[in-house]
Amino acid sequence: MPTFDELVSHVDRPGIDADPQLDIRRVAPDITREQALRVQLAVKRRRVAAGDRIIGHQASFTSAGVRKLFPDAPTPMVGTLLASIARNDGDEIALDADETFLETEIALILKRDLAGPDLVAAEVAAAIECFMPAIEIAPLRPGVRERAYSYEHMIAVQKASGGFVVFGSRQIPARGIDVRLEGCLASVDGEPRAAGTGFEAMGSPLLVVAAMARTLHGIGEKLLAGQIIMTGSLPSPPVLTRKNRVARADFTTLGSVTVRLA
Repeated sequence: MPTFDELVSHVDRPGIDADPQLDIRRVAPDITREQALRVQLAVKRRRVAAGDRIIGHQASFTSAGVRKLFPDAPTPMVGTLLASIARNDGDEIALDADETFLETEIALILKRDLAGPDLVAAEVAAAIECFMPAIEIAPLRPGVRERAYSYEHMIAVQKASGGFVVFGSRQIPARGIDVRLEGCLASVDGEPRAAGTGFEAMGSPLLVVAAMARTLHGIGEKLLAGQIIMTGSLPSPPVLTRKNRVARADFTTLGSVTVRLA
C-alpha cells in the first residue's frame, strides 16, 4: 500500500474526480473510509499551506431521494469547504461540467465547538449561532450515476475540484427555529424544479450535524466554532446544464439565495 503522503498526492491533482481509473482503491485496495477522510483533510490542509482557508464542512447523501439511489453510501458523507469555492448571494459562476447538481441546503454557523460520538440534537442546537440559506453547485462527473467510483474514493476527493457553495445574505438567529419544518423551493430560470423540508435531511439538519461530528470524532477531529456547516440537500437535486442562466432557492423563514450561471 502507498504511504499516506503518496495517497494525498494521488488525490491532490487535476481530474481526480473525473476518471474512474484513478479511483483511490486501485492504488490502495484496503483503504478504509476513515483513512479516506484523513486523506481528504490532508489535501485541504496542503491547499491551506498554499494560501487557501478552511471555512467549514459540508454533508452529502442526506436527502431521502439521494439515499434511495445510493442506499449503501455513508450517511452523511463529510466534505471540507475551502474559501476558494465560496461565493456570495447573486454572484456569477461558470459551470465546468455538462451536467451539474443544484443542491438547496440549510447552512449554519457554529458559536462553539462540537465534538464527540454521541451528540444529541439539543446539544447541536445550543452550539448554533445562526442559520443561512445556501446552494451547492456540484458537478455531475462521468461515472457517478453508474457507481463507477468507490465510496472511499468519493470521500477522499470531496470538494477536490470544481463546484461552488453559495451563501445567502441573511443570517437568521437559531433561537426559535425548528429547521425540520423549514421548507425550500429550488427554481431554475424561474421554473420551479424541486421542493423539500429540513426533515428530508436525515430527519433534521441538527441530526446531520451530530452525525458529521461523530464521523470526524472517529479520526480525532471536530467541528469548530466559527465554521460554516452545510447540512446537505433537502429535495433530490435538479440538474443544471450549460444552457441555464439562474438558479435560486427560496426558504420559508431563511430567505432566498441566487446564483447566476455564466
